[in-house]
Amino acid sequence: MAKNYIQAGATIPLKNAGSEDVLSGDPVVVGSMIAVAITDIAAGGMGDGFAEGGFLLPKLPADAVTAGAKVYLKAGNVQLDETDAVLAGVAWEDAAAGVTVLEVKING
Repeated sequence: MAKNYIQAGATIPLKNAGSEDVLSGDPVVVGSMIAVAITDIAAGGMGDGFAEGGFLLPKLPADAVTAGAKVYLKAGNVQLDETDAVLAGVAWEDAAAGVTVLEVKING
């Protein structure tokens, strides 16, 4: 094993710098990527997030998304518009306008 090996990269530490709790399953921006909180993280606390995998995430209801499209996280929702947003990953399914959740392969 390489002496500088840390981990497989499937998780990342998360610091909740906000004033509200981060709930398990919430998408969280980490620099230029996202993570999904594994457990609840109290305001000011630390926890871990998944940095890879497929997750059901809140979707901007106005967007109609096609499987394979890049989606971006902004204000807690994945959406097609990348303006002032962070790349969340790739849509893993089609989702019509009006649908409020989307299967996303994060950071993919």
